Amino acid sequence: MDFRIHYGIPGNPPFQPTVARYTDYYIMLISSSKVFSYAGQRIAAMIISDSLFEKEFADLKRNFSTLKFGPAVIQDVLYTLSAGAAYSAQTGLAALLKAVNDGEYNFIENIKEYGTRAEIMKKLFTENGFLIVYDKDDGKTLANGFYFTVSYPDYSGEKLLSELIRYGISAITLGATGSEHKDGLRICVSQTGLENMTELEERLRLFRSHHK
Repeated sequence: MDFRIHYGIPGNPPFQPTVARYTDYYIMLISSSKVFSYAGQRIAAMIISDSLFEKEFADLKRNFSTLKFGPAVIQDVLYTLSAGAAYSAQTGLAALLKAVNDGEYNFIENIKEYGTRAEIMKKLFTENGFLIVYDKDDGKTLANGFYFTVSYPDYSGEKLLSELIRYGISAITLGATGSEHKDGLRICVSQTGLENMTELEERLRLFRSHHK
C-alpha cells in the first residue's frame, strides 16, 4: 500500500521492493485481505524460494518425515494447521490473481481509499497534539496506507489507549505489536470510512481539550 510510486502492473517496473533481491533463502507471506481487501474468508499465500524449498536440514528429520524444508512446511506443518481453508476462498484468490496478471483487474485502484483515509486521519491526529511515531521510511516521509502510528506527550501506550477508549477511539498499543517503541499506538484505517471523519475530528478535539 505504498502509493508514492505506481506499483501494481504485473511484469512492468517499478517493482515492489523485496528481500528476494538480496538472498536466495526467503519466505514471503502475502495476505489476501491486505492486497485485495478480501476479508472474512481467511486465506493467504506463502512463497518459498526454490533454493530454500529444496534445502535439507538434518534437524527436520527428528520431527518431520523429510529433510527438505519445502515438503516439511507443506506436508507436515501447513497441511496439519490449515488444510481446512475454504474451497471458495482458494478459488476466489486464484481468480483474483489471474485477473490481475491478465491485466483485467487493477487491484491498486480499489485500495487507494486506504491512503486517502490515512492522509486525513494523520492530519486530524497531529492537529490535536498527537505525534507520528514512525514518520520515515528509508529516509522518506512515510506513505499513507493501511495504518500509522501515533503517540501523545507524557502518555504510555497503555495509558493513552485507556484514555482514548473513553472517547470512542480504539487502537492497538505498539508494545503489543512487538515494537521497541512502547509509548504509542497503531491506528488502523480500515474500519473508519470517509463518512466518519467529522465525528473522529470532534472526538479528537474533545480529547485534546481534556488532556492539555
